Amino acid sequence: MLRRYRIPFRSNPLFALRRLSIKNRLLIAFLITSLLPVVIVALFSNMKYEAAISEKISASSTQILDELTQNASRELEQYETLSETIIMNSLIQTNLPSYATMTDYEKNAMQKRIGDELGEQIFRISNLANVLVLTSSGETFFDLGYDSYSKNLPDMLKAVNDSPGNAYWTYLRTDRGSNRIALSRKIYSEHNLNRQLGYLIILIDEKVFSRNIYRFVDLGEGSRIYISDANGMIVSSVAQDIQQGSFFAKQAVFDRIRSKDLQEGLRPFYADVEGRKTLVTSSYIWAADWYLVGLVPHSFLISELTAMRGSIVLFCLITLFLSGLLAMWIYFSIQSPMRSLLQYAKRIRMGKLETTIGTAYADEMDNLTETINGMVEQLKQLIYQVESEQQAKREAELKMLQAQINPHFMFNTLNSLKWSAMISGHNTVTQGLESLSELLRNTILVTDELIPLDKEIENLQHYATIQRIRYGDSFTLDCEIGSEITTCLVPKFMLQPIVENSILHGGEEDGRRVDIHVSARREGSIMRIRIVDNGKGFDVKEEQTTSSSSAKLSGIGISNVDERIRLHFGSPYHLKTMSEPGKGTETEILLPIRMKEGRECV
Repeated sequence: MLRRYRIPFRSNPLFALRRLSIKNRLLIAFLITSLLPVVIVALFSNMKYEAAISEKISASSTQILDELTQNASRELEQYETLSETIIMNSLIQTNLPSYATMTDYEKNAMQKRIGDELGEQIFRISNLANVLVLTSSGETFFDLGYDSYSKNLPDMLKAVNDSPGNAYWTYLRTDRGSNRIALSRKIYSEHNLNRQLGYLIILIDEKVFSRNIYRFVDLGEGSRIYISDANGMIVSSVAQDIQQGSFFAKQAVFDRIRSKDLQEGLRPFYADVEGRKTLVTSSYIWAADWYLVGLVPHSFLISELTAMRGSIVLFCLITLFLSGLLAMWIYFSIQSPMRSLLQYAKRIRMGKLETTIGTAYADEMDNLTETINGMVEQLKQLIYQVESEQQAKREAELKMLQAQINPHFMFNTLNSLKWSAMISGHNTVTQGLESLSELLRNTILVTDELIPLDKEIENLQHYATIQRIRYGDSFTLDCEIGSEITTCLVPKFMLQPIVENSILHGGEEDGRRVDIHVSARREGSIMRIRIVDNGKGFDVKEEQTTSSSSAKLSGIGISNVDERIRLHFGSPYHLKTMSEPGKGTETEILLPIRMKEGRECV
């Protein structure tokens, strides 16, 4: 019976792929080996490129802001220089202390003289909006422009007084809402520096100032530039969403700028500005204690990456398509010979062994094809061998059937002689013929090697009957068999050679009768059979060198019986003969208890 073996692959996760078809496995393998490296390289390149772009734009933005800072510083320095000129003007130094005692006429005349004297220097600077000179009490001494600042002027004068230096830059909004950058200074007497005469305020148009400094500077699409003071208030800005005078993104941007400036110097960093990731660069304007800040959106930094990502996705799709085509091409190169092998195997299963598959390529599939062809050839040889053996068996059975005709004819003849002797009253001849007929029948027709013990005893009785015709009453045979072991199996004609040996060699020269006793009993799982006679006995060691099995009825000697026992049941079971001259002979046989079904009894 053929057994089908299944490889237990479920315990090994590597064999879980066997659940998928070869086509799907090839597709997965090509996708992984071709697409995965591309994706990994693309991601790695994206990260490196983004870091390089960020670093490059950060350095570029910082450099641009540093240059703008220098321009702004030079711009602010000229206002400070102008403020020095105005403060040291003799008309202001002379008339400012006595302004309270002047008449209106004197005041108007004095203001006209100051305007004429300073006008050329003031109007040389295009973005100058106003020059305002105040007395120590805050009363207007000189006003060049037409804007009013009544709302913000007191706070600014207080800030000037609290400022550690004598040049205070800040943002100022006019009463009309115009944006101004204000330079405020205290005016001291040129003869006594401890005596304050008043205040000088130079107002710069913020729109013109930003246009001259940074309005046309572009750090990138969506970028913004503005100036804040030391407190984070916006002083100047060209972005519509960053209002002058406000505190734009103070915590996210300015506080971090101030902290980095104090700890490690100004360095670019990323911040979340209005919900967008933004690169923040800055530069310090030392002349006014301001910060020039540039905001570059991260989306601008990766704008080129976005276009490159589209190219990468397109490349991945093309790679995916080509990998699929290559996988399918390789799959068909495997599937086609496999399909041929499968059809070939189906023909073999149907018994069509005449055709073979040719090999053309030196690969594994051809090796498999050659192996299957070899198996088919071997199968053909085995089938031919089996057919030859079956034919020989049929011929042997025919010869056996033909050979059985002669024994049947002989048995019929013996039966006819037996009945003739019985009719004639020859009982001895009748019994001899009957025993001979049964003994020959069991010898020729019964082909079983193992027979029940009672059948073996019956054969032994028939043999004894035949021997009595020849030897008369020279021996007696007594059999004692337990009823529980009569159906146990024993080798056929096992007892006959031993009893024959007692009949032929156990008798004395004086003609004394030999008594032969056969007994069998069960001892657990063993059957012990003893054949004992009271004959003349013999020397066992001397007889071991000679054969005592010649001319037996069945051609079976005692040594042959022992070999058959060991062959059928194994070495623990055997035949043992014990004898001494003048004391008779005892033969002991040990056999397993084995019933007709062939199972050993325990």
